[in-house]
Amino acid sequence: MDSPSFSSQLEIKEFLRPILFGLAEEDLDTLAEAAVVCTFPAGAVICREGEVGEEIYFVVDGHVEIVKQMDEDTEHYLHRAGPGEYFGEIAILQEGPRVATVRAAGPVTLLEIGQEPFLAVLGRSPALGIRILVRMTGRLRDSDQQAIEELRRANIELIRALRQLEQLDQTKTDFIRVSAHELRTPVAALLGYAQMMHDNALIQENAELRTLVGGVRAGAERLHRLFNSILDLSRLMTDGVTVRRSPVSLPVVFQGVESDFEQALKERNLRLEVKGLKKLPFYAGDPDMLFKVMYHLVNNAIKYTPNGGRITVTGRMAEVPEMGQCIEVAVEDTGIGIAPGDIALIFEKFYRTGEVALHSSGTTIFKGGGPGLGLAIAKGIVEAHGGRIWAESPGYDEEACPGSRFVVQLPLEAQVESAIQPKV
Repeated sequence: MDSPSFSSQLEIKEFLRPILFGLAEEDLDTLAEAAVVCTFPAGAVICREGEVGEEIYFVVDGHVEIVKQMDEDTEHYLHRAGPGEYFGEIAILQEGPRVATVRAAGPVTLLEIGQEPFLAVLGRSPALGIRILVRMTGRLRDSDQQAIEELRRANIELIRALRQLEQLDQTKTDFIRVSAHELRTPVAALLGYAQMMHDNALIQENAELRTLVGGVRAGAERLHRLFNSILDLSRLMTDGVTVRRSPVSLPVVFQGVESDFEQALKERNLRLEVKGLKKLPFYAGDPDMLFKVMYHLVNNAIKYTPNGGRITVTGRMAEVPEMGQCIEVAVEDTGIGIAPGDIALIFEKFYRTGEVALHSSGTTIFKGGGPGLGLAIAKGIVEAHGGRIWAESPGYDEEACPGSRFVVQLPLEAQVESAIQPKV
């Protein structure tokens, strides 16, 4: 299309007539007299989003692209305007800043009309105002349809990506489970042989051999615990948990936990206080699973409490909405605490708060290493019993040591099936 050449106000008036059809002659004369012919090179910004807008533009020749700024680096394409179309009216009508950015898609010729004459004509022509509103509504409709279509495509891509991630996660989980299972068998044999050597009279008589065998046994025990934790978690994530319920005495459970950590507590000069557990009734739960819950909670408290600190285990009965009568056990420590941003994440698998010593030789030293599975396992077991578990802490501070508190609530009347399929 050849660019129109306006040699008179009459030619501008005739250009505007079909675009603003129905306007009175004097109103067309007013706009034609106020119009200024402008040209812009390709890529030039004609209107910028957020700037004050005091002109309306009519495209004479060429095309412009109208875009919305989403963030510093991203734009959302709205539409393209060509000869006979106009833009910039929204800022004038709203007496506010531009709502979009307009750029020349190539060399473009425009008619520019100022705010004052345009509003004067608009005030005398309600029909023009209605047509502008109808046009704006059409733009919004088209924009909505475009946004819906883009959202639909984005959802399809997200679903595809999610399925790929689920596949990868399942593959990873299967690999971890199979690897842990295959490795646990030889480690169990190694642990058995190490124990036999440790008990051998000839080994006991030789201090050097006794130390070496003790190191082998300690390493094998740690590997065995690690593989057991991985298998526990993989069962929670994939196969579900079968809760074999029988009467459980929580004081007896904690006796086993205390026995397991007796040496670590002594070496770290940590005081473990138990209150109220003997007053609790028997609980219908899986004794092995509940032992693991309490073991991991106490182990977590030991790991994040500096030497000389205190760990307090408190038991009581509690009336909980929607759960009824519950046994509540709280494990509280005088450790480094938990940052607010970590509270919601610490029960996720492989998550650990703060910096830990990955090279450490044990999980009971201060900030010692570990796979980060204990709290995830505890959460899965508690929920399989129909209970709930959460953490509380004023914050994370290695100097002040504000401490943290982990609370477990177990309903006396089970409200779930004995076999729970977890949410993956």
